[in-house]
Amino acid sequence: MKTQIAGIKIDALSKKDAISEINKFLISENAHLITTIYSEFIVFAKQNLKFKQVLNNSDLALTDGIGIAWADYFLTQTKSKNKILAFCNLLASLFKTAINPKSVFKNIPEKISGSELVWDIVRLASENKNSICLYGGTNGVAKKTAEKLKERYSDIIINLAQSDKKFDEQAVNEIKQSKSDILLIAYSPPMQEIWLSDNLQNFGVKLAIGLGGTFDYIAGKRAYRPNFFNSRGLEWLWRLFTQPYRIKRMWNALPVFIWQIYKAKINQVK
Repeated sequence: MKTQIAGIKIDALSKKDAISEINKFLISENAHLITTIYSEFIVFAKQNLKFKQVLNNSDLALTDGIGIAWADYFLTQTKSKNKILAFCNLLASLFKTAINPKSVFKNIPEKISGSELVWDIVRLASENKNSICLYGGTNGVAKKTAEKLKERYSDIIINLAQSDKKFDEQAVNEIKQSKSDILLIAYSPPMQEIWLSDNLQNFGVKLAIGLGGTFDYIAGKRAYRPNFFNSRGLEWLWRLFTQPYRIKRMWNALPVFIWQIYKAKINQVK
């Protein structure tokens, strides 16, 4: 089942169903793009039509962040173009999310973050004997990530682990020559999703996903957020504590995003 947040189509799947879909991708002969949507993506998509098209054309678009679940909950409440009523509903829904985060997971059953999903993808690759290419990041983080993955899945096949490279035609050729089934890249959104979409048919892979800074977490260069922050939908706060230079991105992910969803509500873009 798909839902729609301000013009962005999202697969409202449980993690179990998402993994089932990914398994189908891995036994097929076609290339598939997975995107993990969080609040900042909605803002980017408003500013960049191509990015919006990439998200809507991806084979699997998953909910990465409580902001998406909140937006879906708020937008599917009683529709009204009354700005005051909509604003009151906005405040009430935000308060409800802060007090009881699970209450806004209605159409969307659960959050599926890329940093957690990657381990399920690697597990499937291990079981199915699919090979993996890790590409991106800096200071050799891809190789360190490969080592960490092999610690958990000793029989995993990693054909290429490459960092400190530009995402250009040479990168496409290196990935293709690795003859991998799965491509995991560490780049920055929205560039990573656009680059994957533009080159998807040239990689020779069955599945591709952009993971942003996930390599750094797997490699141990950054600390995973504590469960308290994760369960309360406060991932953004943990990132602000640990990466204060991301304040501009936090602005997009919170006030700008909330304002866009409010406008979508009163304009009935749902």
